[in-house]
Amino acid sequence: MKVSSIFAIAITVATITPSHANYFKDDFSWGYNSSIWQARDGSNGSPFGCKFTPSKISPSSHGITLNVAPNQCAELRTKSLLSYGKVQSSLKTGNAKGTVSSIFTYTSWHDVPGRAWQEIDIEFLPSLGNVVHTNLIYQPQGGQYQSWELDIDLGQYGLNIHQDLIHIGFDWSSWKIDWYLIDSSGNTRIIRSLYKDNGDGYIAANEVPQYAWPVDPTRIMINHWHGDNSVDAMYFPQEYFYQNNWAYYDYLEYTPK
Repeated sequence: MKVSSIFAIAITVATITPSHANYFKDDFSWGYNSSIWQARDGSNGSPFGCKFTPSKISPSSHGITLNVAPNQCAELRTKSLLSYGKVQSSLKTGNAKGTVSSIFTYTSWHDVPGRAWQEIDIEFLPSLGNVVHTNLIYQPQGGQYQSWELDIDLGQYGLNIHQDLIHIGFDWSSWKIDWYLIDSSGNTRIIRSLYKDNGDGYIAANEVPQYAWPVDPTRIMINHWHGDNSVDAMYFPQEYFYQNNWAYYDYLEYTPK
């Protein structure tokens, strides 16, 4: 079943049985597959400056657009919690500063009490220019926030996020995360790798401590939002000038390991 933006779906926190072998591909033709996705309806707190609003998700014959307007934004999240695998999509976005369009995994104590916040990110911020912002986030409930961020110039691969459909993804396993894209020549290029620390007593620049490695089943999410111009938002996603913006997603595919 495909759902267009005219239907608002209320999101409730529920116990969901994790699935470790649940391949899907949604080409977003005339909307999104409601057996896979929930449309977020509600606010997310600072530094988000907008309410996630299902009507800001616009269907088309092939692909969906997540729209941003002052105080309004859009998000889809999988109903199921999913484990290690490959997450791949294609998208392009407008050029309104202070906005973010994303493909990411997310789980935390909001899914399971006591669970750490674990997140793997692909994010595009017009304020940063023609780059992809990659990140791994870890925070135990009530504990210290940690992140492993890296911005990667897309121009070196012959791509422009505002003009081209960027085919991009990450491959997440129990010991390694590869971020990759398909360049302008059609070649798959690994653009970043992070590794789980092997316990040798030394953590290299491309390694993550064992305790911070994402291990729990997680949701796959896409969203498009703007900041609230708070102190935190001035760092990420920087100043928002109350412009409308769009982010077009052509498909999303999940392949479990």
